[in-house]
Amino acid sequence: DTDPEPRRAVDLVALLTTLVDAAADAGQDARYDGPDRAVLHARPLALKRAFANLIDNAVAYGGSARVALRDGPAGVTVAIADDGPGIPEAELDRVLQPFQRIEGSRSRATGGVGLGLAIALQAVEREGGRLSLVNRPAGGLTAEVSLPRH
Repeated sequence: DTDPEPRRAVDLVALLTTLVDAAADAGQDARYDGPDRAVLHARPLALKRAFANLIDNAVAYGGSARVALRDGPAGVTVAIADDGPGIPEAELDRVLQPFQRIEGSRSRATGGVGLGLAIALQAVEREGGRLSLVNRPAGGLTAEVSLPRH
């Protein structure tokens, strides 16, 4: 492993609530729901960047970010849901690749070059986790991150 950032104990709740509070302080609709503490052995800076990208995308494209954490014996699952148009099913895998953007439902007016999801995916996979994007039947998109306890 050539990653210069070492793994250490990370309180994922503190990391997520810092990001959610910053978004809310900036006037964005962002909320956290879950336990008060969930500690993992992980790379904190990489995870912070990953979750910042996912929360920023939810707010930019979906108008809100509802962050929910479930803590279990094998690890944690973080779901970041928005109320936007979702992503066409055929595009869900493609948008996780670098420099990919969806036009139409997601506009260039939001800025960015299409790296946020790819960066998030790479950080999550380096922790042995999974990132999936799921359109919700009632509308909106959920980015779900599963991270092992290690």
